[in-house]
Amino acid sequence: MTVGIPTPSPKLELRPLFHGGERFAPPPVDDERRDARGRSLKPWLAFLTLLVVGSGMAYSLWWGAVVRHHPWYWVIPSDVWGTVRAAHWVGWGALSYIYSSHTGLVTLPGFNVLLTPFVMLSSALGLSETAPGLPGIPKPQEWLLIGPVILACSGVALFALDRLARRLELTRNRRVLLSVAATAALWPTIAMWGHPEDVLALGLVMYALVAAMNGRLGAAGWLLGGALAMQLYVIALVPLFVGLVGPRKGAGLLVRATILPGFLLVAVLVPNFGGSIHALVDQPNYPTIDHATPWVLLAPKLGHGTVAAGPGRLIGLAVAVGAGVIAFRTRANVRSLAWLCALVLAIRCLFESVMDPYYVMPVIVVGLGVAAGLSHRRFLTAVVAGAGLTVLTFFHVNMWAYWFEMVGALSVLLTAAWPGRWREACVTSPRWPPRPEDLSIGISSRGPSAREPARSSRSPASAMGKL
Repeated sequence: MTVGIPTPSPKLELRPLFHGGERFAPPPVDDERRDARGRSLKPWLAFLTLLVVGSGMAYSLWWGAVVRHHPWYWVIPSDVWGTVRAAHWVGWGALSYIYSSHTGLVTLPGFNVLLTPFVMLSSALGLSETAPGLPGIPKPQEWLLIGPVILACSGVALFALDRLARRLELTRNRRVLLSVAATAALWPTIAMWGHPEDVLALGLVMYALVAAMNGRLGAAGWLLGGALAMQLYVIALVPLFVGLVGPRKGAGLLVRATILPGFLLVAVLVPNFGGSIHALVDQPNYPTIDHATPWVLLAPKLGHGTVAAGPGRLIGLAVAVGAGVIAFRTRANVRSLAWLCALVLAIRCLFESVMDPYYVMPVIVVGLGVAAGLSHRRFLTAVVAGAGLTVLTFFHVNMWAYWFEMVGALSVLLTAAWPGRWREACVTSPRWPPRPEDLSIGISSRGPSAREPARSSRSPASAMGKL
């Protein structure tokens, strides 16, 4: 009788995800996989950020002269000047005027605080600027100072998306393609619409998501708080974070996440309670100027051609809570968690009473990040859907046609990024909870696929000897 020599069993990679409040340390990764998936793209991402700054400034300074043949003005996003005026009020210590001086601000003044040193420097240098409610200046000199700063905010989202892509263990080539597609998605939000706070909020919340996946709850809480201070649409993602880390540890994360936005909220409520509540809760918008959706029929009318956000956001928050429950049950699947994040961001667009084109940017970026880890066909489909969504939301059409076009493009994007069944873990996640035999066999680069049959623990020679 011949005795075979048993071969080592397939080994699983243990990741620092949560189950029952426990945390596991990240495993060592072999050199080949580190070169293929974990190589840094910092020089490339820095180049893309500079490309956004250069192309954005070129667009604002020369588009009117070269394309429209009107060299007497610059093409500058009009919403920027409301942000600049609010930053001036912060610098002057007049927080009571942030929401009552036609700035159009409907979120916490986190980005305005960051922009304050630059606008105060502009005033010290005597640069010309414009302000909401005043006759515009064709070529305000202040744009030459704050324009590059605002456009450079795209780098935060690009680096954060690449960090998420590395957590999903995308290959280097896919990460490069993803960064190019994400740059195209981010560019209109900053260069055309002038809303860097939305881009910063997206970047910070992606950093927070990766930190929570890695078990760094302290960093995740502070980053989530920074994202909330930039833009309030991040509130919809809070249930997902609680589901990811679990209710017991979610309390500590929420405490950290509320410190920074809570400080800003108190700072604006004390001097101007009524105006701040009106701006932050009602969030008035203009259906005749922007893009009305069918939910505007249920939105309260505020007068002067404006409407409130309406009950659609309450439905969106209810769906976000449901996504948090699903995240709690599937938190070992990192791609499903990222897809749920894209779903929650898409729900925000579906139930909005009045849409602005840049509202779709966060779901496009996160959706592309998830789809980049799938097949070439599905990633290309997600890219085409994201491009179509960006273009379709730009044009004014009937509100029903506008909404159905947006729903269709969002559905194609989310379907292309769908990572698989909830109970089917992705290739980068281990079986959860780990079995005792998994913990005793050590760690290697990748575990066996859920679809592959388990390999025999005996060698072919052992099987022949037994016969």
